[in-house]
Amino acid sequence: MNVEELKRVLADQWETLREKLERENIVERELRGKILENFSPTAHIITGPRRSGKSVLSATLPGRPLYVNFEDPAMAGFSIGDYKKLVQAGYELFGEFDYVVLDEVQEVESWERMVSALRESYPTIVTGSNARLLSREFSTYLTGRYLSYTLLPFSFREFLAYRGTEPEVRTTKDEARIKRALIEYIERGGFPEALRFGREYLVNLYNDIITRDVIVRYGVRNVRELKEVAFYLFSNFSARFTYSKVKNTFGIGNVETVKNYVEYLESAYLVFELPKFSFKPKEVLRGDKKVYAIDTGMLNAVVPKVSENIGRLMENVVFLELLRLKHYRKPSIEIYHYRDSKGEVDFVVRDEGGTGLIQVTYASGKDEIAPRELENLFRAMKLFGMKSGTLITWDYSGEVERGKLKVKAVPLWRWLLNSYVKLFNSNSDL
Repeated sequence: MNVEELKRVLADQWETLREKLERENIVERELRGKILENFSPTAHIITGPRRSGKSVLSATLPGRPLYVNFEDPAMAGFSIGDYKKLVQAGYELFGEFDYVVLDEVQEVESWERMVSALRESYPTIVTGSNARLLSREFSTYLTGRYLSYTLLPFSFREFLAYRGTEPEVRTTKDEARIKRALIEYIERGGFPEALRFGREYLVNLYNDIITRDVIVRYGVRNVRELKEVAFYLFSNFSARFTYSKVKNTFGIGNVETVKNYVEYLESAYLVFELPKFSFKPKEVLRGDKKVYAIDTGMLNAVVPKVSENIGRLMENVVFLELLRLKHYRKPSIEIYHYRDSKGEVDFVVRDEGGTGLIQVTYASGKDEIAPRELENLFRAMKLFGMKSGTLITWDYSGEVERGKLKVKAVPLWRWLLNSYVKLFNSNSDL
């Protein structure tokens, strides 16, 4: 491509993005602060599911960006050798720019060489919707000379900001307003554009991720089989699964094929595996997994009658919030589930500061809490040497004590609003 062609494309792309920024309600993302902490000339990789807001976040950082979207068909003729022309086109078009945004750059062969050159002079943001492909290229070519981030769909706090809903709860009326918003959040999810366009948008996005970020990216031959596995995992969200069971359910040739399918889907941020905790690292790798979906709105759009499983939807919401906590605030934390012969605890969250135990239940009163939920928590607290654990409920606050052990019950809406504030230590809850 020549400079004039690139100028036309850059001008068109920037105008389209500018109109979007002016037209839509743009929410400041919680990941923004982490990016700005070290926003200097180097490579900054932002991955996350398709349509989670990576482009908008990248283009709204302080300063003037040189923004390029490589998924634009008009960029089909761009090659790695054109990158100096790209910079020249940017200077001629905008005069000066403060940083570079390369959106979905994996569309360009050998893109990592262009990033390596640009990063010497500008903060260079690379976005992509496939974690495995981008991280593999960065690790082999840039050898650690980059910073990486993961952007997930809206948190409940971001959802409230998008809706213009005040998060402060001072009165009964305020609490009712927040609970209504939580119901909508669970039903519609956190993909920004889905809040405008609804269910059909999410169905199309689900299919887009499978097709473009999995089947095409990895050259999957048995498309039907891959789609069946994806739907199976989605339908079994917040539940345990094994590769061998998936293999037998669909008559797949071997377990390695199933492992590959799951890895592809996880790299595309459609599903996430949660390992079972063990004090023995080998057992963590070999133990069974639980699976969670990227968004409860997408679950509601894709899986029939999923709204009837409110307890499992709550658990999926909590998992995603813990994942945000890891990616946005505390990268050192490790998240597991725990199970023994008597039952399970939904989440074990470990860090150098201690351990947090979380159980999730759809209960609106103390009498609605199943005894096994508390028994499992108390048993795990003894195992981990914890004095307290957390029970996330739908609408019940209180404490349950057993000797020196204490379970603190907190409604989901309250926990979601305060999860970043209430970090943990060895004797506290999440």
